[in-house]
Amino acid sequence: MANKRSIPEKEELRIKIRRSLAETDKKDRRDWSSLLCSKLSTWISLNRGIEVIATYASLENEVDLSALHTSLPGQHRFAYPLVSGSTLSFHMVQHPNELKHGKFNIPEPDPKIHPSVSPEEIDLCLCPGLAFTLGGARLGRGKAYYDSTLPLLNRKSFRMGVAFDLQVHGDLPAEAHDISMTHLATPRGIRPTQEY
Repeated sequence: MANKRSIPEKEELRIKIRRSLAETDKKDRRDWSSLLCSKLSTWISLNRGIEVIATYASLENEVDLSALHTSLPGQHRFAYPLVSGSTLSFHMVQHPNELKHGKFNIPEPDPKIHPSVSPEEIDLCLCPGLAFTLGGARLGRGKAYYDSTLPLLNRKSFRMGVAFDLQVHGDLPAEAHDISMTHLATPRGIRPTQEY
């Protein structure tokens, strides 16, 4: 469950979670990512209406979803985020290898060759974050890129937080602009949140 704690408290929590993630073994993170991708692939296949999937290129300590893009059959299209100023847009990408390092040294699409996709077209938005609750609260990295984009998704879109199990907390500080997830995906499985 989220509550109304101060912004400094959010920053303290971000530092603590980053430290905890940095202490995890790379091999463990790879194994957890692989397991999560397998579970996500099955879940997506069972939810037949999903065509456009907004995903992301992971930072070192995030769940790596690149195997998901290459493992799903061709009826799914993948869109990756591009940060421009304070705005987050999504662009269709055929293969994760097409991404180039951009802002914050994160692999991202090239808007000259990767067509943009309207947020309303996204059926499933896979959201990275530093922490989540089972109730759907999300603690991002502090720039609010996803919080400003998620309200633009169509009402039927799944907003799925993606995390390692150690990133799931009982309670997180929240602000008015924080957008809740409808589902949470971890190596243990995929579950709807209380928001759904």
